[in-house]
Amino acid sequence: MNEAALATIPMSVKPVHLNTVTSVHTAKEAWDALKVMFEARDNGQLLRLMDELSSLKKGGDENIIKFASRAKMFRDELAMLGTPVDDNTLALRVRAGLPADYRMLRTVLGNKDTKLVMSDVTAMLLQVEQRSITVAASKPSDSVKSQAFAVAAHKRSFDKNSVVCFCCNKKGHMQREWYKRKANGIKGMGKPGGGGRKGGHGGASYAGAALAYTSFTVNAGSSKADGSTREIST
Repeated sequence: MNEAALATIPMSVKPVHLNTVTSVHTAKEAWDALKVMFEARDNGQLLRLMDELSSLKKGGDENIIKFASRAKMFRDELAMLGTPVDDNTLALRVRAGLPADYRMLRTVLGNKDTKLVMSDVTAMLLQVEQRSITVAASKPSDSVKSQAFAVAAHKRSFDKNSVVCFCCNKKGHMQREWYKRKANGIKGMGKPGGGGRKGGHGGASYAGAALAYTSFTVNAGSSKADGSTREIST
């Protein structure tokens, strides 16, 4: 019976384990050797899973569903190795792995005086995640802001040399600048040595020019303007 069992064991293991079961003389020795080997492997895997669960962190591009599923996967593998993790411990590990965006919820969960339930914690996390997505979608992106700024800058900039005056039909200035130039010219005629003709008719020339400009300005702004001016006799 020992020889039959010893012959059966090598056919039930992987090739990598054949050296372990063929170097012994009895079936019990082969079984014990396999037990020690697999227990050592399980211990290594157990330490790895416990370390991964204790350092669990939510990735930057990882959503809540994937994050919670990864935590549950560690719990299931630990349970298969004979080290079950209760729901409250798993929820606390998930809470500890949340980023700063969830700090308010982390505070709420930490202040609870009852044990946490993983399904409830996951539902709360999903609500916060959805709220963050909605807020982010309502804000314009940097590219949209840049495009709006470029359009506004394009609207503000223009080539003054291409502007045509409505009064004189010449380029390079606008209608208000034409009025300003005329007003400055008329004011200069009233000053000593300025603009006006020498002689006794300087005052009359100034008054006539002023009245003509005033009449032109009023008539230019009226829908019924005929452009006529009144003359002052001297």
